[in-house]
Amino acid sequence: MRNLTNWLLLPALIFASSLVMGQTSQIVSGSTKFSVKFIMGTCKGTFAAPAGSAVFNEKSPENASFDIKIAANTFKTGNNSRDKDMKSEKYFYVEKYPDIHFKSAKVEKKDGRYQVTGKLTMRDVSKTVTLPFDAKKNSDGSYMLTSTFEINRLDYKIGEKDWKLKDIVTVDLQATAR
Repeated sequence: MRNLTNWLLLPALIFASSLVMGQTSQIVSGSTKFSVKFIMGTCKGTFAAPAGSAVFNEKSPENASFDIKIAANTFKTGNNSRDKDMKSEKYFYVEKYPDIHFKSAKVEKKDGRYQVTGKLTMRDVSKTVTLPFDAKKNSDGSYMLTSTFEINRLDYKIGEKDWKLKDIVTVDLQATAR
């Protein structure tokens, strides 16, 4: 009977340890900043913090996953006219496509940094991208995840080719997962 009890406890312990090692966390805070060069200099702006879920443990990055959304209508540059234009059908078309969405397919550690590969969707375009990121475990057990990457806005139908506005946008993403 004792042997049977041990065999029944073993799967329960394995299941419990997998929950601890790869616990699903919510993104509880963060920031989304961007910059793009244009004829007058550099336009800087923000979106609301990312929201969604993250499964991450630095000891097993291959088991990590991310499902993150950013509300497209939270676009802000400090210029109301430009912000309204960017939310229009010409750019983000927030009425029809309210979210920018990233869902991971693979996470790995390379050369001391992490990278996540997955689908990035803006408007009605989804593309597979690989994004670098850093992860720092905080004293409360949460993780601070940061990533800086570039995307080509034209790949996602964000505006059209324009000599006054560069195609490449730099994004700085920060999220705390708990």
